[in-house]
Amino acid sequence: MRVTLTLEMSDLREANQKALTQITLASKDRLGAELAQIENFLSSVYRFAVLVVRREHEMKRAAEIWRESLDLFDHAAEQIKILASERPGIHASLGRILEIRAAASDMLALHNPK
Repeated sequence: MRVTLTLEMSDLREANQKALTQITLASKDRLGAELAQIENFLSSVYRFAVLVVRREHEMKRAAEIWRESLDLFDHAAEQIKILASERPGIHASLGRILEIRAAASDMLALHNPK
């Protein structure tokens, strides 16, 4: 049996926003776990984008997928930067999220039609 999974970027943005909201509400003890969940989520989004782009035949559409993913990563990074300025000790998570963002930016550069 073959199963087809359809994800909309709006669904991913909504899930990301919920996770970011959870972080702002997290106690100091839960903060690390919440950040780890966001890192895992963003890493999964990146891997999903790689799989989708791999099947995409049109470079313009592949670039759009990376642009949309990059928007999601940028939003998460900005929110975590704000939180990092308010709560010390989460800079490592921001660094890992920025690494994911940089990898997506590199992929966009490869697929961006000139």
